[in-house]
Amino acid sequence: MTKKLFAIALISNYCLFFSQVGINTPNPHPSSALEISSDSKGLLLPRLTTASINNLSSSANEGLIVFDKELKSFVGWDGTKWINLGYEEINTVPTATNLVIGGNLSVGASLTGNYTFSDAQSNPDNASTFIWKRADDNSGTNVIIIPAASAQNYTLVAADLGKFIQFCVTPGSTIGASPGLQKCSAWAGSVIANQAPTVSNVSISGATNTGQTLTGNYTYTDIEGNTEGTSIFRWTRSDDASGTNETTISGATAKTYVLGNADATKYIKFYVTPVATAGTTTGNETGSGYVGSVVLTPVALGSWDTSSIAGGTGNFGPSPWNGTLATGIQSAKIVRDSGATQSGSGSAGAWGSDGLNSTSQALAEAANDTWTFEFVPQTGKSLSITSIEAYSFRKSASGPKNGQYQYKIGTSGTWTDISGAVISGISGASQTTANQSAIDLSGITALQNITVDTPVSIRLVLWGATATTGTAYMGYTNQTISIKGFAQ
Repeated sequence: MTKKLFAIALISNYCLFFSQVGINTPNPHPSSALEISSDSKGLLLPRLTTASINNLSSSANEGLIVFDKELKSFVGWDGTKWINLGYEEINTVPTATNLVIGGNLSVGASLTGNYTFSDAQSNPDNASTFIWKRADDNSGTNVIIIPAASAQNYTLVAADLGKFIQFCVTPGSTIGASPGLQKCSAWAGSVIANQAPTVSNVSISGATNTGQTLTGNYTYTDIEGNTEGTSIFRWTRSDDASGTNETTISGATAKTYVLGNADATKYIKFYVTPVATAGTTTGNETGSGYVGSVVLTPVALGSWDTSSIAGGTGNFGPSPWNGTLATGIQSAKIVRDSGATQSGSGSAGAWGSDGLNSTSQALAEAANDTWTFEFVPQTGKSLSITSIEAYSFRKSASGPKNGQYQYKIGTSGTWTDISGAVISGISGASQTTANQSAIDLSGITALQNITVDTPVSIRLVLWGATATTGTAYMGYTNQTISIKGFAQ
């Protein structure tokens, strides 16, 4: 009997337990099936990965609740799908700070509105909007929003002259809460007129020798960003580095200039006037420092290429033979004088003669066993002879064994030996090709700065051939024979 009463009591209590349950509370609320009471702890539901939750989809019962520990949200099964149970991260709108206008405040210049975009959720700055304002002063008097100025950049126009400019941004993003509050920069101004371009770092590069090319260098700047147009150049020459007697060089209007004989001993300066393609186009002329003094570089007053000589019987090269002329030279030629003959066969690619069999220099001079270079300057020009350039001298076994250079000023002057100017290495009795070094004539005063319009002659006296058929050549083979100096 006792056992039966215990069973009835147990069943009765079981039914009461499942009708309303309280944990840590003796009086669960009547509306709840289960009430959990705590002042220091919470309810911890099953925490699953997203994949595990998806695996439950086929067996979940409507109302099942779990916590997705990857998405950090509570989800419940509504009978057909998992739904978020209302948990959403708090999202704040973006902000804009540090607003400042960059660029030059002159008509035609491009301004840039700069700012710092911030978003607590790191959402991108891809929906911000901009406006530009114009006012009469930095207090914003008579402020207006500039029509169509809705980009981060703005090009100042004529209507902005004398005004103050402000940049405003409303920070926005296509993700999360947006937009934020509009913020504006300080007023910038007042806007000035379009400025002319400028140049700086004006300099000259290149060697200061006649015949060399100088180049003018500079840095072009336009604060409105207008590109360089056709800037204006000029070159001047002066007597010294202080600009004494500075004169503009006629025709020197390019960025480069080739130094001529007129520049010798002078100092050169380069000027540039910057020109822009738009805005205020023409700036102020600015010059470089002086370079110099310019060194006069010798040039070939006359040159003769022996590669054109065919040779053969009676052909030792043309006489007189006109050479290639330098500027300032009217004529330059080589002459085979009367004692120098062409009785035998000449060598190709060389100029010379036979018939050089006098036994002494004096007899050779008397017999005109000589080769002569003749130079006639253009009217108003003065000659200076500075060197006989190197070439190869060729003689046959019976050819001449001696050679001496001489000079003569004018048509009626006397021939004068040039000290040390001899043909070397030909004294033997065998066929010889002897390389002749250049002969410096710059130290011979009589050959420098010769009186205007005066011709000059250089001749080579040859003697000592053992037969009239003994041959001699210069420029052997296919070389260029030249004599250098100045005509100024």
